[in-house]
Amino acid sequence: MNWYLLSTQPYKRELFLKYLEQSISEKQLQELILQTISPVDAVYQEMVLVPLTDFQQARSCLQKIEYFQRLEPKQLKVEQVRRMSGDNSLV
Repeated sequence: MNWYLLSTQPYKRELFLKYLEQSISEKQLQELILQTISPVDAVYQEMVLVPLTDFQQARSCLQKIEYFQRLEPKQLKVEQVRRMSGDNSLV
């Protein structure tokens, strides 16, 4: 699974997640954007962790969602995702 860090506009993460879930349902993106995780630490309050199957296609879809700011091109290591999410059981 390829994990990436997504940034939202300041103080808009929850709204972005709402719109993202709607977009995933309406456009059948479940196989492209596998899940979303909001990091627990306040330092990451405007970020979302996402495992993607196709970075380019996902970025194109994400850019159309309100409050999206940036998708970091560098893939995250599983250890980083575990630390940021607070979930040591992630694979």
